[in-house]
Amino acid sequence: MNVEAIRFIGTNGVMLPGVIWSPDGPPCMILQITHGMTEHIGRYAELAEEMAAYGIAVAGFDLRGHGLNGGDQVCASFGKNGWSYSLHDMHLFYLELESRFPDTPHFMLGFSLGSFLLRDFLGFYKDKVDGAIIMGTGDQPGVLLYVLMQMIKKEIKLHGFDSSTPRVRKMSFENYNQKFAPNKTPFDWLCADEEQLALYGADSHCRKEISAGLFYQLLDAMKRTGNPHTYKKWNRDMPVFLLSGTDDPVGDFGKGVQRVKGNMKRAGITDVQMYLLPDARHDLIHEVSNGCSVEAIEIMVEWLFEKL
Repeated sequence: MNVEAIRFIGTNGVMLPGVIWSPDGPPCMILQITHGMTEHIGRYAELAEEMAAYGIAVAGFDLRGHGLNGGDQVCASFGKNGWSYSLHDMHLFYLELESRFPDTPHFMLGFSLGSFLLRDFLGFYKDKVDGAIIMGTGDQPGVLLYVLMQMIKKEIKLHGFDSSTPRVRKMSFENYNQKFAPNKTPFDWLCADEEQLALYGADSHCRKEISAGLFYQLLDAMKRTGNPHTYKKWNRDMPVFLLSGTDDPVGDFGKGVQRVKGNMKRAGITDVQMYLLPDARHDLIHEVSNGCSVEAIEIMVEWLFEKL
């Protein structure tokens, strides 16, 4: 496997760091990854190594306010207009990969925060995406999201767009973590593997808090992408794979993922498959101790080659 650290020019001339993992020979396909909230693309190195063994190139970049990017190293934040900028960053990276791997099938994967970015992206950009893996996603009632957004607006007014607050922490990660009480860490909801949780907690490139502004942008995107009419803007013949865990609170323990699938089918998406991994929490590829990460990768590889 070849590993290339790159920097590419994102929206408004911002330089964004990324990584391209490629097999020793010409790749049979490219998998573009959009990572989750507070983390960074480097956490996908082991997944990329597994994919490279099958001839699949994997690539991604650190979202704004995440990973190797500058700013507050504790609090992840996109900044104002950062959501729309990030969608455009994804498109620019798509074009970068197209230039490096011409005529190579191009799949996209979005995890958690990245799943909502990808769901939004596919409604705005009409480039040829050969398939989408939407991992760790969910669906919440629009009325609930609206109420939460009004509460976060007050936090932004009081404390600033790029600052975190106790209320933001409680409404986001702490609410998820309470479902796995008594807690050993602030992020037990991510996975059950204690070694992986320790690595996450010690990772200096993972930011442990999110800003009020980023949380507001996420809620707004959840509201927008949760509307069934959103999927009518997609290429309805593009295959979609929804992958989540039965113990993932983001997906309402499977029920939210099932609602996403139903909305997609009703909007006319012709090829939607869903798989819920038993006993897996949110971060599937780091659920190592119970074997869920191995199963998740095998399922993804099988689906990718089925759709190639």
